[in-house]
Amino acid sequence: MPKAKANRGGLKMISCPRCGKRFFSETNVLQHMNQPTGTCRFASWHEECSRSFSQARCLPSDNSVPCSSINRPPHFPSADSNAYQDWDLNPPSPEVHETEDFTMDAPEEVIPLVPGKFVEVYEGSSEVFPGGKSFMDTFHEDQYSGERRSNLYFPFASQQEWQFASWLLRSRLSLTAIDSLLALDIGIPLSFRTGKQLRARAEVLPSGPAWLCEEMEPESPTKHPVRLFYRQPLECLQSLLSHPLLAPHISFVPRKVWTSAARVCRIYDEWLSGDRAWEIQDALPRGATVLGVVLSSDKTNISVMTGNRVAHPVLISLANIDASIRSKMSLHGYLLLALLPIPKFVHKTTRIRGLLQDRLIHQALNRVLTPLKTAATVGIMMSDPAGNLRYCYTPLASWIADTPEECLIAATSPKASPITTATSHPPCTSSITLSAIQRACAEQDPFDYKNFIKVIRALRLNGVVEPVWKGWPLSEPSDFITPEPLHHFHRFSWDHDTRWCILATGAAEFDYRFSLLQTLVGYRAFEDGVSKLKQVTGCDHRAVQHYIVGVIAGSVPRRFLTAIRSLMDFRYLAQAPMFTDDSLTELASALQDFYDNKDAIMAAGARKDSWEIPKLELLQSIVPSIRLSGAVMQWSADPTEHAHVQEIKVPARAGNNRDYYNQIARHLDRAEKCLRFDIATYMESKRGEEDLRVDEIEGNETEQDKEHEPDEEEFPTDHLAATRSPINYFTIADALVRGCIPNAPRPYRTFSTATTAFHLSTKPSLRLSVDEAAAVFNLPDLRAAISEYLHRLESGMPHRVSGVRSQQDHQLPFDRLQIWCKVRIQQMRYHSRQTPDTPQTLRAFHPSTVNPHGLYDAAIVNADPDSDWPQRGLEGHSVVQLRMIFRPLHSELLAAYVQRFDVVAQQGNTNNRNAGTGMIGDVLPITLIRSPAHLIPHFGKEAHSRLTSQTSYELSSDFWLNKYWSKEFYYALSSSSR
Repeated sequence: MPKAKANRGGLKMISCPRCGKRFFSETNVLQHMNQPTGTCRFASWHEECSRSFSQARCLPSDNSVPCSSINRPPHFPSADSNAYQDWDLNPPSPEVHETEDFTMDAPEEVIPLVPGKFVEVYEGSSEVFPGGKSFMDTFHEDQYSGERRSNLYFPFASQQEWQFASWLLRSRLSLTAIDSLLALDIGIPLSFRTGKQLRARAEVLPSGPAWLCEEMEPESPTKHPVRLFYRQPLECLQSLLSHPLLAPHISFVPRKVWTSAARVCRIYDEWLSGDRAWEIQDALPRGATVLGVVLSSDKTNISVMTGNRVAHPVLISLANIDASIRSKMSLHGYLLLALLPIPKFVHKTTRIRGLLQDRLIHQALNRVLTPLKTAATVGIMMSDPAGNLRYCYTPLASWIADTPEECLIAATSPKASPITTATSHPPCTSSITLSAIQRACAEQDPFDYKNFIKVIRALRLNGVVEPVWKGWPLSEPSDFITPEPLHHFHRFSWDHDTRWCILATGAAEFDYRFSLLQTLVGYRAFEDGVSKLKQVTGCDHRAVQHYIVGVIAGSVPRRFLTAIRSLMDFRYLAQAPMFTDDSLTELASALQDFYDNKDAIMAAGARKDSWEIPKLELLQSIVPSIRLSGAVMQWSADPTEHAHVQEIKVPARAGNNRDYYNQIARHLDRAEKCLRFDIATYMESKRGEEDLRVDEIEGNETEQDKEHEPDEEEFPTDHLAATRSPINYFTIADALVRGCIPNAPRPYRTFSTATTAFHLSTKPSLRLSVDEAAAVFNLPDLRAAISEYLHRLESGMPHRVSGVRSQQDHQLPFDRLQIWCKVRIQQMRYHSRQTPDTPQTLRAFHPSTVNPHGLYDAAIVNADPDSDWPQRGLEGHSVVQLRMIFRPLHSELLAAYVQRFDVVAQQGNTNNRNAGTGMIGDVLPITLIRSPAHLIPHFGKEAHSRLTSQTSYELSSDFWLNKYWSKEFYYALSSSSR
C-alpha cells in the first residue's frame, strides 16, 4: 500500500526552471520534469513568457511593447483572465538560510506576463515560511492514519465498499430506506448492515471545519430558545486554502495590470487587480499576505408550498480564488459558515420586533466573525496550498447580498443607500454611520425601543447599536458592500424599466409585441407577453432585457427610448469580466445618458414618484467599485443562490422536517467528510502508483530521492469536480483535420475557421433535386445562385451577397442536394479568446403546416476578405437571413443560401431581387458565417393586428438589429461603434 507522507517542516528551496514549482533537491526537480502528467506540460508556454520577460528587461520602459501584435480594441481587452502568474513563487537565493526572511520580491519594472498585458506586482508582499501543512499532511495526521497504511479506505474494508458507502451517505435516503436496501442481497460484501452502523463509520473519517452550536441570549423574550450553528471562520479559510481542486487558482500578490508598458490604461478584473487590495497591502507589514474574505448572507425558504420555514445562511469564500473558479459550485468555492437564528419575539409591535431581529443578527455575526477581526488586526500564520506558512491578514473584501440585506449589514434603514449618503453620492463610511449611531444613543436610550425608533428614523438607521463591521480593520462598508448584478441590475430592470415601458406603451400593446417575436433556440419566448407573469425568476429578468429595447422602439418618444437604452447599455457594459480605464469612461457615460433623459420617463407618465430608488442610487457606485475591487460579476449572488440549494435546501429536505438547522449541519458534515476522503484516497493511490514507477525506473533510491513526493496539484483531480463545460467544436474540428477520427464521414460535419466552429448532423434532413429544393424553400433563383457561386469559386473571386448573376447558362454539374435544416455555430468568448462560448443553433426550416412561412434565423456573414470579427464589429460584414444549408451530392462543398438585409438604402438594379421574397439572395460557403444574429421587426407606433409570431418576420420589411440578445454579440457590436 502507499506509504504515508512524512511531515517535513523545511522550506522547498529548488525551483523547476520550467514552471517555477519548488522542491527540496535537484533530483526532485528532475523527477518532477519527467512526469508526463505533471504541470510541466505547460513548459513551452512558460518558456515563451520567460523569453518575453528577458526581452522586456533589455528595453527602456518607454520603448516596451506588448508580447502580441494582435490589434485589440481598448475598451474590451481580450485575454484569459486566469493567465496571471504570481511572482511570489520565485525561488530564494541558494545562500539563504532558514533563519533569514524568505522574501520573494518581484521585479521593479512592468513585466509582460501575458500577450497584450503588462503586470506590475506588489514588491515584498506575501513572504513564505517553512512549517505549514498541505491537504495530504492533514490527512496523514489523522488518528487512524496507521490503519490506512494497510487499508487506505479504513474504516471501510475496500475501495468497492467505500464507493457504495459514499453513495449512500450522500443520498437523500432515510435511515429506514438504507436499512431496507442493506437487507437485500446486493452481491457486495459489506462490513456494515444498518444505516446507523454506516453513519457511525462515517464519523471517524477525516473531517473539515467542525460545526458548533451555541445558545444566545436576545435582548427581549422569544417564543423558543435561540441557537446559533456555526463553524470557525479561520478553519473554513484554511480548508479553502488547502483544497487541492482550488490550489492552482489561488493568488496572493496584489497586482496592477496595464494595457502597455507606458502605464497609461489600467485593466481591472480580479479583486487583486483593484486599488483596494494594493492599498490594504500598503497598510500591512512587509511580507504580509492579504486574504480577502468574501461573505454572503440572505434568507432562503426551506419548506415547499407550506410550512413557512426559512433559513438564514452565511457563506464564506476567498477573493484570492479566481472568480471563474469561485463561481462554480461544483468546486465548493463557498462554504457554509453559519446558520443565523430567526427567532420569534413576543413583543406586540411589528417595528420593534424587526429592530430586535436586526440586533440579534449582528450579535450572532459578531460572535461568529470575531476571529476574522482579530486576524485582520494582528495577523495569523496559515498554510498555503504548497504546504508553506504565510503571515495572513483577513480584511473583508466583499459582502454579497441583496439590497435589504445590504442595508441590514450596513446598519442603515431599508430606504437609504447602504454605501452612499443621501446627497451628492459621497461614500457612507463607517465613521459616519458610527457617529450617527452614537448621536442616536445620546438622544435616546437604545432599550427604550419605541422612542429610539423615532430617533433612528430621522438618522436613516435601522437601530443596530453594535454593527458587525465595527472594529474590523481595513473594512469600510462603502468598500466591502459591492454591487450585486442579480438584484442591482436584473431585478431593478424588472421592477422599474419593464414597468415604465408597460405604462408608456400600454400593457396590451406591450404584450402583443413580445408575443410576435421569434427567438433563437435556447432563448425564452413570451407567447402571452410579460405584463401578467407571476413568480418571475432571474432568468426571466434577463430574457426580457434581451428584447425590451427593440420591442418598444417606435411606440415611445425618442428620449424615453434613449433613457431605457442607456440603462440597458450600462448593465451590459457593467457585466463584462474585465475593464480598462477607457471602458469605465464609457460605462459612466452610459449612466449619464440616462440621467440626461430620465425626465422623458416622467413626461410620458411612466413614473409619477420621485427618483429616490435605492437600486438606482447604487448604480452610482459601480465605476468606483470596479476600480477598487475589480469586475462586479465576481460579486453576483447567482453562485450563492445556487449554493443555498446544495447547502441548505437539499440537506433540509433529506431529513424529517424537524430541527432543520441541526439536520443541515449533520448532513453537510457527512458530505464534506466524503468529499475530502474521496480526494485524499484518490491522490494517495496515485502517489503510490507514481512511487512504484519511480522505483521500477531507478531501482535503488537514495535517501535524498525518498524525500521527493509529487505535489498534490500534479494529480488530475478534475474527475472529482462535476463541472459541466460546453462542447468544444474547435477541438473536435482540429482532431478531424489531424486524422484522429479516421472513420469520420467526408466532408467533415464538424469544421472551423479562425473565429467560428460549425457542426452539422451526420445525416441530412432532406435529399432533393435542385428544382425541388427551389420549390420547397421558395427560392426561384436557387439554380442561378448556385451557378454564380460555382463560377466565383472556380475563378477565385470573393463571395458577396450582391444578387449579381454573371452567368447566363445555369447548367450545374450535379442535380441532387443534401439539405440540413439547422447548423450549430460556436465562437470564442469576446474577452477570453481561448474559451469557447456555448454553441448556438441556427435554423433554416422550409414552409410546413407548423410554420407556414418557414423558420429562418439571421446571421452575420463575412462580406470583406479583410474584415475581422468580432474586433471590427459589423464593418466588412453583412446581416443575412439563412434560407437553406446544403451540399451537392458527391461533393465536398458545404454552402448556404442567404438573403441580405440592407443596413442603408439600396441602390442599383432591383431586378436582382429574389422574386419570392423581395430580398437579394446568394449562395456562400457556410464558413463565411461568423455569428448568429437576432432581428426585431419595426412595428411602428402600433403593431398590425393581423400579425402573428409565424408571419411577423415574413410580412415585415424593416427590422432592428438586436444587439442585446447576447452579451458576446453586444460586446462585438459596441466595441466597433466607439
